[in-house]
Amino acid sequence: MALPHILLLDDEERIRDLLTQYLEDFEEFTIRSAHSGEQALELLAGEPADLAVVDMRLPGMSGTQFIREATARGICRHFLVHTGSVDMVISPELKELGLTKRDMFFKPAGADAILARIRERLGQGDA
Repeated sequence: MALPHILLLDDEERIRDLLTQYLEDFEEFTIRSAHSGEQALELLAGEPADLAVVDMRLPGMSGTQFIREATARGICRHFLVHTGSVDMVISPELKELGLTKRDMFFKPAGADAILARIRERLGQGDA
């Protein structure tokens, strides 16, 4: 059985690298990363993801714009928000796309909490 595909979208290389290394240790997912929404859409055009962990403040396309576009193209099914904006709330638009407060993580979020929610969203655990 193929491993679920996870995309990590963050313009901060250190955050992408730390999350990638953490998630790869569990050998449950195929992990890819991108530094911009535009790059992420290009990657997903070639091979869709099951879930994306998305920073909201990105150069160029915002995280919300990326989620909207990836959903419209059918190239990612689930999303988690990983943001440094402490005043961020799930907008009505993101709610319409299926995100809830449980899908939002504020930096620095524990990678174990992100992993638990990934598993839950993908139906792999009871976290």
